[in-house]
Amino acid sequence: MEAEVARGRTLSTAQEVLRVLRFLYEHPEGLTAKEVALKLGKSLYTAYYLLNSLRQEDFALRLEGGVYVPKTPLLSNQISELKNVAREANLLSKCRSYVVSLRGQAICLEATFGHQGQVGPTGLNRRLNRAAHALAVGKAVVAFIGSSVKELLPHPLPRFTPNTLSWNELYDELERIRSEGVAFDVEEYQQGVCCVAIPIQANNGAILALGLALPSGRFLAEGDKLADWLRRQIPKEVRYA
Repeated sequence: MEAEVARGRTLSTAQEVLRVLRFLYEHPEGLTAKEVALKLGKSLYTAYYLLNSLRQEDFALRLEGGVYVPKTPLLSNQISELKNVAREANLLSKCRSYVVSLRGQAICLEATFGHQGQVGPTGLNRRLNRAAHALAVGKAVVAFIGSSVKELLPHPLPRFTPNTLSWNELYDELERIRSEGVAFDVEEYQQGVCCVAIPIQANNGAILALGLALPSGRFLAEGDKLADWLRRQIPKEVRYA
C-alpha cells in the first residue's frame, strides 16, 4: 500500500514537472517562480522545487532577476558564446554591450555588460517586443523574421522620442538592415543615447544580435567605425552571412 502511494506521488510530481516545462515553452521570454506558482495553483515553495528539478536535469536555465527559461542546447551555447564576446566588447570599446535573441515570439534581452558610468537605454524589460522598433538590437532581430514582424510588435508602435520610427519608416529601415547587415538607433528610444547592433543568424536558424550603446556625440564621430569593429568581433561560425 505504501509503495503504491509513493508511486502515485512520484507520478503526480512528474506530471507537474512536465506542466512547468510546458509553461516555459509557452513563454520563451521566461517566467518567475511566482508566475509558475500562480499558473499551477501551488505554493511558491513547490514552484521553486519543480523549477530546480528542471534545472538539475538540464531542461531549464535560471537567468538574472530570477527568470527561468527553457534550455535549448544549441541556442544556449550560442548565447553563452555571444555573452563572452559582448563582455570583451564592453571592455575594449568602453561602451555598454547587449546580447538579444529571438525565443519563439519573444525578443529577449539575454545580457548586458557595463558599469554605472556607461550610458545605455534605461527601463528595459527582459522582453523587448514593446521597444524593439526603437532599439538597434531589436531591429537587428526583427529584420530577419519575415512577415511575422507585425505579430511581434505592438499596434500602434509606442513613440518614445521624436525620432522613434513609424511603421512605414520601420519597414524601410528593416530593408536597409537586411542589405547592410548593421542596425542603428539614433535617439529613437532615449534622447542622448544611440546604439549600433549586428544581426546574427546561426547555422541552426537562431536569430540573435550583439549591440553597443554610446552617447550621441560619440555615435556621430565613431558610429560607423564601431559597427565595423563590432562585426569583426563575432565568431565566423555564428556570423550572419
